[in-house]
Amino acid sequence: IMPDSKILILVRHGQAQHNPRAEVARSQGCSHEEFIDLMKQDDAFDADLTHVGVEQAEQTRYDFERMGMRMDLVVASSLTRAIHTANIVFPRELHAQAARFALDDLREISGLLLNAKRRCRSELMDLNPSWSFEQVKTEEDELWTDELEPVEACVERGYQALLWLLQREEKSIAVVAHGGIFSFLFGSPSHPNIRSDSAMKRRFHNCELRACEATLEREEDRLIVRLKEFRGTESRQE
Repeated sequence: IMPDSKILILVRHGQAQHNPRAEVARSQGCSHEEFIDLMKQDDAFDADLTHVGVEQAEQTRYDFERMGMRMDLVVASSLTRAIHTANIVFPRELHAQAARFALDDLREISGLLLNAKRRCRSELMDLNPSWSFEQVKTEEDELWTDELEPVEACVERGYQALLWLLQREEKSIAVVAHGGIFSFLFGSPSHPNIRSDSAMKRRFHNCELRACEATLEREEDRLIVRLKEFRGTESRQE
């Protein structure tokens, strides 16, 4: 376990095909059932970014460039909208030294909706030749089923992804994932081995960026992830 801290740049993907109506309804206080129903109506397999989502990612790239940081590592959920967002916000020409990994463990809560189902591994490799898919363990998507994944299972795999990141040697790491898994990891309640400050508990908007300090500590027989947001670094897309 490395005793020093790392900088994580957390970004939710830009608006995707299933997001527009559902996110508006959520912001207006709809029920969870109404939110899911709207996403079902607008569902699309491995939903990609809308034109608005692309514009959001371009704005977030501009905001991040003003921070003057360069990433040592870029990781994303293995869903297309996350990889697409990562390529826009953290382009290779500005982060040439950064290896790029897609992780199944960072995917949105899986099951039920086709937007949560990923493409086969070989297709993703063909579409994204600059990315490593060694952390995508199976050719077909074996995580997705017709029923929604238990939240506890989603949170556990997200925690495992954080452990993988924090035990690597890179110091500045970009993480592009999803609103649901970020909320489950950092919200209340969260994983019992994750400690995040109050600023991290707010739900991420589409293409919102937050910079945080992350440390990994041993507490008896558990590995504890601690996250503290850097104030004033968030980039929000309404």
